[in-house]
Amino acid sequence: MNSNEQVLQNMARIAQSGRDFFTDIYPRVLSSEVRTAFAYVADVKSRLLRDLAPWVPHIERSEDRTSPAATVEKMYDDARKAFRGDVPAPVAHALGFGEAQLCKLLQRAFDESDSPALKQMLKSYYAELLICRQAMWRLHARLAA
Repeated sequence: MNSNEQVLQNMARIAQSGRDFFTDIYPRVLSSEVRTAFAYVADVKSRLLRDLAPWVPHIERSEDRTSPAATVEKMYDDARKAFRGDVPAPVAHALGFGEAQLCKLLQRAFDESDSPALKQMLKSYYAELLICRQAMWRLHARLAA
């Protein structure tokens, strides 16, 4: 697997684990504002996964525990276990970290890609992923105050 394929694989793994987290946790969220943010993030990740499919047809979960994807997958697993619908603050920082990692990988995939179609698709998601990242940072800042 070349470097760009690995970056796309990591992106897909992070998007998938994030989507699964936000979808699983959504029913436990009590705040309508947080529910709206979680629904938006899950939707963006679902669409990103669908649009990444031609370039990453099979998402492989590797045994490499040092990859960005493995780190974020573990973070989502830990956040899922620690999440409390009435007090989501303890996991907000971790969620912001996951969103930041996805944005970094998107930028790297864009920079390394030779495919105009892939670059266009990645570019179309950049603003939405920034919104997801900002939403989690705002959640962390608001709940930490």
